[in-house]
Amino acid sequence: MKVMEQKNKKIVKFHGSVVENIVIRYATRVHNMPSGFLIEEFDALKDPQLCQTINSQVVADFVTITFYKDEQENSIIRRELIPSHAVEHIWVNDV
Repeated sequence: MKVMEQKNKKIVKFHGSVVENIVIRYATRVHNMPSGFLIEEFDALKDPQLCQTINSQVVADFVTITFYKDEQENSIIRRELIPSHAVEHIWVNDV
């Protein structure tokens, strides 16, 4: 049972270093809301995407979140970009 748990557990990284989890709070423009924006949260461990590894990094004007099927083979499922100016806070829980 322990081997199966490890197999299904996502590896979370921040700038390529393994961490326990990363949570990013950011604003998204929503035109039909009075304030004009909505605060959203990305939580790596709670994200429903099936993947082996999630790597988040701050690169220039964006926070980049990359979902890997197999990181060793650089097999990317998808990549998300969050504009740096929209980020309110980044929490990195280190191991």
